[in-house]
Amino acid sequence: MLLDGHVISTGADGRLVGMTSDDVTALMSRALRSDRIVMHFHGGLVGEARGMQIAQDLLPVYTGAGAYPVFFVWQAGALEIVRNNLFEIAREELFERLIRRVLSWAVGKVRGAQEGSRGAPIQRPKQQELDEQLGARKRLTDPDLGSEPFTDEHVTPPAFEHELVGAEGEPLDLTPAEEQQFLIEVGTDAELQQQVAGVVAHRQMEWTGLEGARGVPGAEPVPSMIDEAVLAQIAEGTDDEGARGLVSTTVLAKKALQVLRAVLLRYRTQTDSGVYPTVIEEILRAFYLANVGGALWNAMKKETLDTFAAGHTDRGGGLVLDQLAAAYTRGATVKTTLVGHSTGAVFIDNLLTSAARCDQDGTRPWAASAQFQVCYLAPACTTQHFAQTLDAAGPLIGRFRMFTMTDDAERADRLAGAVYPRSLLYLVCGLLERERGASAVAPVLGLSRYLAMQGLERLLASELAATARLDTVRNYSGEAGQVVLSPTASDALEGARSSAISHGAFDDDELIRGSLAKLIRSW
Repeated sequence: MLLDGHVISTGADGRLVGMTSDDVTALMSRALRSDRIVMHFHGGLVGEARGMQIAQDLLPVYTGAGAYPVFFVWQAGALEIVRNNLFEIAREELFERLIRRVLSWAVGKVRGAQEGSRGAPIQRPKQQELDEQLGARKRLTDPDLGSEPFTDEHVTPPAFEHELVGAEGEPLDLTPAEEQQFLIEVGTDAELQQQVAGVVAHRQMEWTGLEGARGVPGAEPVPSMIDEAVLAQIAEGTDDEGARGLVSTTVLAKKALQVLRAVLLRYRTQTDSGVYPTVIEEILRAFYLANVGGALWNAMKKETLDTFAAGHTDRGGGLVLDQLAAAYTRGATVKTTLVGHSTGAVFIDNLLTSAARCDQDGTRPWAASAQFQVCYLAPACTTQHFAQTLDAAGPLIGRFRMFTMTDDAERADRLAGAVYPRSLLYLVCGLLERERGASAVAPVLGLSRYLAMQGLERLLASELAATARLDTVRNYSGEAGQVVLSPTASDALEGARSSAISHGAFDDDELIRGSLAKLIRSW
């Protein structure tokens, strides 16, 4: 097999799978006899079979560049789980009804904000327009059908200049009267009441084995992927503060109002994904986060950290660091390039931080001249995580290059058809990287919109920008040649070429492969 001696396979907790520590030592001994090493980390949502195929395809690219390739194949694939869960949720009538209620108000407030004052009348779409934009339900559940409702160019306010906010306040705030009207509309929605009753009845059957739900006798049970804790609140008629509602839709209406507030907040802070995707993200976060993939995402990232745990003889990442540290301490001159796609960038962040920490405590001493070339492909690490890596291990990065998409390409990359018409990185930023109850997104390094040097005045003045360390990342990545936005111009320089226009294409793109080969040879 061509990949023999080139693959390190890890599973739960970053432990070796199908190989021993002696196998890792032998592999690294062969690699360190080369002048150059490339360590490639595929995305965490990629399954083992796909990870091995990526390694097979990239092997000649890296060997042709004069390097010894080492591929980390890790974590069972979860992309299809996330995508399938999105389509499953989209089939729920309750989910569709929530979209209609929140989207109508969000579009109306954003359109009204174009008038430039809080007193501007809300311009909610009429029922006919809402029906035309959302279309048949099949458009939401078929990955090949449907266009994005209320696309940005129709409803995005102007650049949110400070003059937009006058003495009357922020035009994207809800007034007390509007909040009360929204609660009444949602709380008295008969169709929504019926759907909620069915969902509660079904879940209570699972909880108690009895038919019928308290307060909704005779309701026909309907399965739902709503989070267990959220559904328990609705069934009990209590909200987050313990206040009891008259009917289950009272609690749902309060949570829906939280969703609407969150959507408008994201417009105010320039972190929206477009009105429709933002509504989808916020509904998923408020009602479905546990079942859409949030737990999978956190577990997957944890694997990339656990593999570097010190004091274990079966952790793939730690064993590799031991071998590298020993070689560099002996004065090895081998050049090492780290390539990470998507969550593979999180893996590399943890590798660098672990290397720096172990250098400081003496467990894995590194030669003072040891440095890595780091190449990120559509990285899914947060800007905060990357900034922390720079704090801890900046001197270990000798050269940095990031390939990622333009924001136009990112927005056109549809992860789940009309259900979620944005890229995986948008979903990570707007949903998966967020703790329950958080009021702001978690900017992701690979989203080029957060690296823009202009047009982010409100965001950069916000508390989120400080937490996400946007200034640190923007200053670092702003150096010449650090970031390559795909697709590149036809006359782009060697080592800075890309034609990828989807998140999954960065491992396969021929221009990126050629760029990586150029970077490896010149390092």
